[in-house]
Amino acid sequence: MSDPAGGAGRGEDERTMEEIMASIGKAVSDETRTADPAQPDSDDDILELTDEVPPEGEAEAGAGGEDLVSTSTAAASAEAFAGLAQAVEEGETAARRLPVSEGGETIEDMVRAMLKPMLNEWLDRHLPDIVERLVEEEIQRLSRSGRR
Repeated sequence: MSDPAGGAGRGEDERTMEEIMASIGKAVSDETRTADPAQPDSDDDILELTDEVPPEGEAEAGAGGEDLVSTSTAAASAEAFAGLAQAVEEGETAARRLPVSEGGETIEDMVRAMLKPMLNEWLDRHLPDIVERLVEEEIQRLSRSGRR
């Protein structure tokens, strides 16, 4: 896939994920603008957000009372966040030992280096399913709107 000329002259078949997602987003936003232009609201109602929610108690359950994620997914997420917290803590400890000097490794560099493998692993595990689900939902939405 790499071009010996430094990437120049790559074909349309070799677009990056960002380019593909940008083109999908542009197509969706163009369709939304042409399908149903927003009608100006003649009522200039002002929404005041002054009602306070008491800090005690739980938030109301969503419609249907189902959990948003399964128990195993919640446990895996908690484990991932615990690992992230530990990595950040270890990075902070290491950062305290580093002398402050020009040209040295910054905390940002350390965090980036520690998070990159974790992010890569997560993306490898979850991105294909996410993309497949979103594309499937978009195709269903487009096919429903085409029938109307």
